[in-house]
Amino acid sequence: MKYILAEIIKKGLKEFAKIFAYSYSGFIICYFILKLFFWDRLWIIGLITTFIPLILLPTFLLPIIGLSIIKKKWFSIISAIACILLISWLQIKYFSPAPIKITNSHPSIKILSHNVSWHKTQSPTLFKLIQKQKPDIIFLQEIVKKHTKRVFTWLKADYPYQIGTPPVGILSKYPIVSIEILHLAGHRETQQRAIIKFHEQEVVIYNMQTTGPWFKRDNIMRFLKIPVYKYGPRSPEIQDLVQRVEREILPVIVAGDFNMTDETQDYYRVQKVMQDSFRKSGFGFGFTWPHGWELKLLVKSSNWRLNYPVFRIDYIWYSKHWGAKSSSVLEATESDHLPIAAELILLK
Repeated sequence: MKYILAEIIKKGLKEFAKIFAYSYSGFIICYFILKLFFWDRLWIIGLITTFIPLILLPTFLLPIIGLSIIKKKWFSIISAIACILLISWLQIKYFSPAPIKITNSHPSIKILSHNVSWHKTQSPTLFKLIQKQKPDIIFLQEIVKKHTKRVFTWLKADYPYQIGTPPVGILSKYPIVSIEILHLAGHRETQQRAIIKFHEQEVVIYNMQTTGPWFKRDNIMRFLKIPVYKYGPRSPEIQDLVQRVEREILPVIVAGDFNMTDETQDYYRVQKVMQDSFRKSGFGFGFTWPHGWELKLLVKSSNWRLNYPVFRIDYIWYSKHWGAKSSSVLEATESDHLPIAAELILLK
């Protein structure tokens, strides 16, 4: 009886593996075809793209399934080629940083950006983070009055130049020449543009937080509603930012919470006018969100905390006037975003 049961389970697992291999392969092929023609114009493609590269990692299972279960030469060859292409893509994009070589003649500036997630991040924690990192400019998002009243005051001696307009704020060691409050594409919350004086050079800085995508119920028929991935408001804000940066004649640094991953169409729009510091000088995926999320299980009193971020949505960008020496994701605070840091070199 045990032998028969074991055989049934073994056969069932093999059938499941076959179904998975064929279904997953078809899913990936359809995804790339639809992305080629529509990219983010289809919400389902936008949703899947958000999970890239994680959603591609099961590709590495296909050659194993092909050799041991499916046992079809064509499937094994194609899946092996897919694995080689995936490894090459991952290596080139995520694990081949090219930090700039510095000389003493080029001044450097250290940047820290952190979405503190409203009241979640305690003032002493934020203060300790800044004291430890010792950045030259700090970009903060989702701050509240307690941060401006406490942290900004505690850091006044080291960062005498401050712009605290919740939910965003900037702290700088360098003089702030001008300040502008922005509402890109009518964004209801504030963003910031400022000009600082850095080694006799004026530099434009933007402190950003774009509208985050989320699921909303949408009618597909008169009496049928389904959850749909909505990210439309973000794109006009990104386009507004890109147009502004294109008009800038001074060196530019843009940092903040962009609520987009590096495979989205909006990311590529920004990449046309600026460089991604982590992609140039960081190593790995650089995931920053969501850290510490509590996901309720079937029993309401039980919950599981997600302490390993799976998306990179926080960025430090720079114009052609700069080069990136280093970039990193820092240790967690109480926020669901991880802080990020970069050191940039002024080239011209």
